[in-house]
Order: sequence, then C-alpha cells, then structure tokens
Amino acid sequence: MSDERQRWCGLCAYDGTGLAGWQSQPNANTVQDFLEARLSQIFERKTAAIGAGRTDAGVHARGQVFHCDSFGWRHGPDALLRALRCGFPRAIRVEKIFPVQSDFHARFSAKGKRYVYELQRGFADPFHCRYRWSLGDGPLDLAAMDAAAKVFLGTHNFFAFSNRGAIGDRDPVRTIHRSDWTVEGDLFRYVTEGNGYLYRMVRRMVGAIVAVGRGQADEKSLGALLADPTGLISGPLQSAPPEGLCLDRVFH
Repeated sequence: MSDERQRWCGLCAYDGTGLAGWQSQPNANTVQDFLEARLSQIFERKTAAIGAGRTDAGVHARGQVFHCDSFGWRHGPDALLRALRCGFPRAIRVEKIFPVQSDFHARFSAKGKRYVYELQRGFADPFHCRYRWSLGDGPLDLAAMDAAAKVFLGTHNFFAFSNRGAIGDRDPVRTIHRSDWTVEGDLFRYVTEGNGYLYRMVRRMVGAIVAVGRGQADEKSLGALLADPTGLISGPLQSAPPEGLCLDRVFH
C-alpha cells in the first residue's frame, strides 16, 4: 500500500442524546470513537479523527468539524463520503468530507465557533424535549435576559463561567462577538459566536442569563464575575442542561 498521505476535513452532525460526548473515553460511546473505528475500517489502518472541539455528553452538533489522514487512498471524496455514511448509529451522520492541505488542523485552524441553545417556556412536548431546556412555569423577564446576554460581548476573562476544576492551565480569556436571543412563541433561542469557549462555558452563560430572567440575579452580578473571575458566585446560578445546546458551526 502506498504511504502517500492525504489530509481530509469532515463535517458531521449528531444527536447527543445517549452519547457520551465527542471525546474518546474508555468503555464509552463517543462520537470520536465511532468515527475512528469506521475510518480505521475504511483505510485499513488505525486512524485518528481530531475534532474542532469537545462537546459534553448529551450536547448536539450540526457543524462539528474533524480532520483525519489517509495513506494510499485511491478514491475520491465522494467514495469516502459514501463509505462514511455506513456503519454509524442513526444519531451520527457525516455530512461532508473533502481534501485539505497537510497543515490544516480542525482545532488549531479554527477562527471561531457558533453555539445555539434552545429553551422552552413551560414544558416541551415529547418530540422536542431532548433538544430544549424545559423551563417550566414561572415568569421570565425577556428584557432583563437580553441585557444580561449583552454583558458577555467583548473580550473577558471567563474563568467564572467555566468548569473551574477542569480548566487547568488554559487561558480563560475569550472574545464574544455575538450574544443574543430570539423568541418564537414559547421557544427561546440563544445564539453566541466567539473565538473560542471554555469547558461548559456556554451552558454556564445560559444558566446565568436564565437566572437573571427569573429575578434570581442581575446583569451587574454577571459583569462583576467577569471583572473578578475568581470571586464567589452568589445566588442560584447553574449550568443549563446539555440537551438544549448545539454546536452549530465552526469557522475556519
């Protein structure tokens, strides 16, 4: 077999319900594990699939990007895509795959990401509950939520909105270009775009904004956490549950 290497960029979507997230784990059903097993079958050698970012268990993706390398693959991208459309659980689908330069890296070449989070005022029906956070009964101040979302715009230290125990030595400074809500009846959709996100950062941002909408916090307290990220989080701020979150797009 030829050792000529070709790097590929792939786009995949997945329903995170029942999956253990993106990153490979021992004895766990992760998207990376399924991809690597299938790619290794196709290329007849052990093959790594490197993602643009990790998604937690239960989190979905429409636009997850990964790269992989083939050695001696003599067929085009259409044949590879057809091969990748087989052998996966119904929850995972490879949407595109195409050749790229050898220095392309799904994670390090990314310029930014877009996440979408959906919430349901009241209780979501069974066909939507796996993709939305059902907020239940109770008032929500939409104007306060929109003002709270705007607090995150710009460049800040988001340590307070990360999983503090998992951040390690990573730089917690991120730049957020978009942070806004749209409302369609009882469906609330939050969209954020930025140059990168920390572990669980979007879910903590959404949880904080909802707390503001419920009158349990205010936008000033969120701003204070950005100004003093090592301070204590007061009040009932929580991470939003994973089912409402979707990695919508990775910008390269």
